[in-house]
Amino acid sequence: MNISKNIRKMQISDLPEVLKIETELFSDVWTEQMFVEEINTQVSYVLELDNEIAGYICGWKLYDEFNITNVAVSKKYQQKGYGKLLVDFIITEIAKENFHILFLEVRESNLAAIKLYERVGFNEVGRRKKYYKNPTEDAILMNLNNKINIEKEDNER
Repeated sequence: MNISKNIRKMQISDLPEVLKIETELFSDVWTEQMFVEEINTQVSYVLELDNEIAGYICGWKLYDEFNITNVAVSKKYQQKGYGKLLVDFIITEIAKENFHILFLEVRESNLAAIKLYERVGFNEVGRRKKYYKNPTEDAILMNLNNKINIEKEDNER
């Protein structure tokens, strides 16, 4: 069975489904207003599978850097490569705009996400003590220097 995949900009009309995924996955959830701000002033995309929102990714442009602020894939679609698809997509999109340094924070207990980010090429560069709430937990700060990765790919051709 072929599933149709589409990644597109997040819209206000997507928020009921986005918020459903957010509350399904996270104990310290983003509010509707936080997503509205992402839609209006930052970067946010949704992944549609057969016209159903299966995940999303958000981030902030900061000078020549990009901070991935939220990545989620509904439990129904996890462990199928869709998280990597979203992260790869955002890396490609922001590289077009000459953003080559990416950062993100991830809960230290979120081993699946850490493994995904490492597979994509992110490295741990620090920790933010007690960054997360519900429960209180450190964040691992990770970095990807995309310019180096692009240059490696060009040299391998």
